[in-house]
Amino acid sequence: MLRPWVPNLIVRTEGRGSLSLRIAQAIIEEIQRGRLAAGDSLPGTRDLARDLAVNRKTVVQAYEELSAQGWVTTDMRRGTFVARSIGETQVKLPDQEPAKPIAGPRGREVRPPLLWPPQGKVRFDDGAPDPRLIPTTAIAQAYASGARAAARQRLLGYGDPRGTEPLRQSIAKMLNMTRGLNTTPDNICVTRGSQMALYVIAQCLVARDDTVIFEELTYPPAVQAFVLAGARIAAARLTPDGIDLDHLEDICRHTRVRAVYLTPGHQFPTTVVLRPRARLKLRALAAQFGFVVVEDDYDHEFQFDHQPMFPLASNDVTGQIAYVGSFSKILSPSLRVGYVVGPSRLIEQIGNWIGAIDRQGDPITELAIVELIESGQLRRHIKRVHAIFDKRREAFASALRAELGWLATFEMPTGGLAFWVRFPDSTDLVKLERRLGGPQFLTSAECAVGDRPKPAARLGFASLDGHEMEATILALKRAVQDGQNGR
Repeated sequence: MLRPWVPNLIVRTEGRGSLSLRIAQAIIEEIQRGRLAAGDSLPGTRDLARDLAVNRKTVVQAYEELSAQGWVTTDMRRGTFVARSIGETQVKLPDQEPAKPIAGPRGREVRPPLLWPPQGKVRFDDGAPDPRLIPTTAIAQAYASGARAAARQRLLGYGDPRGTEPLRQSIAKMLNMTRGLNTTPDNICVTRGSQMALYVIAQCLVARDDTVIFEELTYPPAVQAFVLAGARIAAARLTPDGIDLDHLEDICRHTRVRAVYLTPGHQFPTTVVLRPRARLKLRALAAQFGFVVVEDDYDHEFQFDHQPMFPLASNDVTGQIAYVGSFSKILSPSLRVGYVVGPSRLIEQIGNWIGAIDRQGDPITELAIVELIESGQLRRHIKRVHAIFDKRREAFASALRAELGWLATFEMPTGGLAFWVRFPDSTDLVKLERRLGGPQFLTSAECAVGDRPKPAARLGFASLDGHEMEATILALKRAVQDGQNGR
């Protein structure tokens, strides 16, 4: 069986002692933190040596030291594992008092979902995966296994609105192993995708007229979720590296801020990654002014130029971050499974909200996801599509430069499944889309909070093969030229 996840270990290169002892100490710290539990498998010596850029013998010596101390056991055929004699340490995030939830209809108008085109229409999007790459055979087998498991475990009736225990356990392990979190099933609530997660977070955190900060360009459905909860929306400026934290601090000094919504992994829509120094300052501001950070990590797996940065939630010692993720970008948007990670009292209240609007999720689907995770199929699928999307990113950049380089500008995104393309100030993107025959992409105007922004568009590339990519970019070029010629 494939290992579902390989732990992402951080080893200090400085300090006293040999490198092998520092590696051993790093693994001990991961066990003590609870990220590695009794029975968990460690990376193979060759794999860990490659990842750490050290000699394999150094890793072997580290494992031998861990074995001598009783931290691990080694099976010559199966590998190295955390010793089962080490009891699992229960780790809980600090409790946080959630705001009283808002109840009752408000009669607000709700906009339709973004880019809702006719099925099968080839166009740009805002960064969706290619549905043709979905591992349908593996998913079908996982559903069959999930149905049998749900019946065997008597999960086909009403259950926990937070989600099935097996899926929350698998998500906790996935996040702890690959994203540096230190969470438990009690700190996780399963949702029907990330949009439901944002909606119930808003309902639980925000009272009417609470101020919520968004970046001046942001994810429109997230804004709508908080507006429906009665929030006052304010905008923080953007810099080329992400949110302007000096501006955010100035807002906080003059206004009591309840929450700040961010997409620090790949800023939506501009794709930039929030740098480490800014992340540290953001945590300091959250602690100083007492606001909650809603971190939407919508496409963590797709970082191409370097390893993905750990989320803000990986170092949330004060319980001030509500972390949102989903399987939509990994598998399919139609597979409605997302999750929220946060303090246990907030998660309990979110579960209550889900019980009120949806009662619970689909245990068969949830156990099918468990099967994909635990069998290693999900990790193998991610590795496969990661390579495909990286090639498409390169091809898309080349085609944009060749066909639109005389007009549009962009920076090559280091990750994510879309480009942020800027057009001359005189460009009317509404008319441009009309010449293309209808909505084709997400524009800066649609993503704006506050002042009218300069014309730009988020062009998704991952759902287009080579032929479709060429056709859509050429169509965009012709539409631009027709506009310049007055047609």
